[in-house]
Amino acid sequence: MPDYVPARGFKEMENLIKLYENQRNPIYIYFYGEKDKAGRSWCPDCVAAEDTIMSAFRTHAPAECMILVVDVGNREFWMAKDNAFRKPPYSVEGIPTLIRWKGVERLDGDQLLKMSLLELFFEETDPRKSTFVAQ
Repeated sequence: MPDYVPARGFKEMENLIKLYENQRNPIYIYFYGEKDKAGRSWCPDCVAAEDTIMSAFRTHAPAECMILVVDVGNREFWMAKDNAFRKPPYSVEGIPTLIRWKGVERLDGDQLLKMSLLELFFEETDPRKSTFVAQ
């Protein structure tokens, strides 16, 4: 079963990546809007996709992976143009977003509503299923 590691904000996310990046492979980063005390995000797209994403994590993510679950903050913070999440190497333009750390693979917004895309995403990024052979 994947390890889920919560991160609240940019600095905490970066500290956790530094801590785990040489210990875990693959690392996935799931960006979503801050949740209220009732556990509901301010982001309607995040709310709509949450059940599908969580189901895909349980059924399709590699057992040895780590999923960094990143709270990007409240709406006002998220909408700021100088938001660090929007800059490379993350370049997150919308939430929810799922990326593979040190990879090019990503799913954004409505793509995270489609179990078939999530299944393919995890299949393509699972090191056990990779067809690439190092020479």
